[in-house]
Amino acid sequence: MNVNRIAVVFAGLIVFASVSMANAGSVSGKARVAGKESAANIVVYLEGVQGTFKFPEKRPEVNHINLQFAPPVSAVLKGTTMDFPNSDSVFHSAFSISPSNPFDLGLYQKGREKFVLFKNPGVVELFCHIHSHMHGFILVLDNPYFSVTNDGGEFDLANVPDGDYTIKAWANPTTVMTKTVSVAGNRTVNMDFTLTASR
Repeated sequence: MNVNRIAVVFAGLIVFASVSMANAGSVSGKARVAGKESAANIVVYLEGVQGTFKFPEKRPEVNHINLQFAPPVSAVLKGTTMDFPNSDSVFHSAFSISPSNPFDLGLYQKGREKFVLFKNPGVVELFCHIHSHMHGFILVLDNPYFSVTNDGGEFDLANVPDGDYTIKAWANPTTVMTKTVSVAGNRTVNMDFTLTASR
């Protein structure tokens, strides 16, 4: 199974705010890290959006496939419960020691599934007790206006209420780019990001 394809599907799980969308606009474009061939798995998100937000009807997930976290990078709204199924033929034991949302799922085999409630915003770094090479990230965010890029680096933030916002493109904790964006009416704002990886 293609990990990047999973990341694109996950981006479609964006949930929406309980605010009037009559004149809601959107922000779309491309993001990439300079020097990297693939532009997938960059989280683009807004800060400062106020409102009461709904959770997705279907819970998002990070699977274990071919000894990898799939997708390797995810984003969820604060308060979301995320599933961690195991599709591999071996045992896994996902955990995180990230201060905002630490957890340890313990050992479980193929076909089993465990879950985590992400209560606090922040970066969650994923590891596996058994397979030290496995590594991933989950961004827990304060609002649902986020998107995870596909192979071409494309992102789309839909139904954004009018306002001036900070927008960030996040590839990893040390590779982040920040801009500002103004959304008004039902127009689409186009913007691109070229991130520089830290050395």
